[in-house]
Amino acid sequence: MTFEYDDGVDAVGRFGGISKVIADWTSDSATGAVAGTTRKIVGELIKVVTDPGATAPSDNWDVVVTDEEGTDVMAKCQNAALLIARDTANSEETYLYILNADATAIGVAAFPVVCDKLTISIANAGNSKAGQVILYVRQP
Repeated sequence: MTFEYDDGVDAVGRFGGISKVIADWTSDSATGAVAGTTRKIVGELIKVVTDPGATAPSDNWDVVVTDEEGTDVMAKCQNAALLIARDTANSEETYLYILNADATAIGVAAFPVVCDKLTISIANAGNSKAGQVILYVRQP
């Protein structure tokens, strides 16, 4: 897995407040899985985009993002289940709204806060398949 970081600075040097972590991946030829760890990411995760790529993964491939303590940073999000069973042919975007303890939506948009290196794990992708995961981060 390789990473590219877009810090949100436009062509004239203005900072936009949103950055991207772009992970290009190719799954293992035996297990159909792959994982990689980013540099330290600070901010709120607001959206995940997945792109299956030219050598598309098997249908219903999975994305999990964990922090340095091994906690799934998106587990409490309203749309976390959408990161499991991604599409084999289409790019998909998922917004990461946090839920209350009783699984109801919070009245205002709240997103997972991170201040760690994040590990992006791909599973069930099929052998030697490729794709991309893009994390959108709102900067403090």
